[in-house]
Amino acid sequence: MFEPGAFFADGPFEHAAVRPVLYYLVISVLTAALSLTWGALLPATQAGFVETLAEIMNVALPAGAGTAGAIGRLADFFLAPLWAVLYLIIASLVLHVFVLVLVPRRRSITATVRTICYACGPGVFAIVPFIGGWVAGIWGIVLTVIGLREAHRTTTGRAFAAWLLAAALPIAFVLLGILLVIARVASGV
Repeated sequence: MFEPGAFFADGPFEHAAVRPVLYYLVISVLTAALSLTWGALLPATQAGFVETLAEIMNVALPAGAGTAGAIGRLADFFLAPLWAVLYLIIASLVLHVFVLVLVPRRRSITATVRTICYACGPGVFAIVPFIGGWVAGIWGIVLTVIGLREAHRTTTGRAFAAWLLAAALPIAFVLLGILLVIARVASGV
């Protein structure tokens, strides 16, 4: 995590990604456990998605909805391996598509998968409440870009562009969905 250039430069990017995927799953479950722990120990500082949606729609939540947050956090913990695998598959495919477009002499998708797996390491910073997630997210982006650069033997600019386009894609879909909802509400349908 602290010398990513050297780590990723020495990576066996064409070998099977079994160990990186196991590492990724361990970090993902550990991060989910830390999130569950902090969620139980610390008071919620902001409303969750359901609470925010209910407020926007001016709908009252049923009595006892406060316990749904604890149950939801517990469910998130137990579903963490499933979500982690789904994220790994989707993120690897989307990111590798942009690597295919932007990097002329690239390696296989295995190199992209290995990069994403090892770039999740900063997830352990979730042990620090409030700022740990931010630190993990930012450092994970840095590791991903450096990993892509080394894995696919390209420039930092191309690696960052591939990451940026892959990260912007879901944001673009969300914005498109919001615009479609606004258009539908505005048309009165």
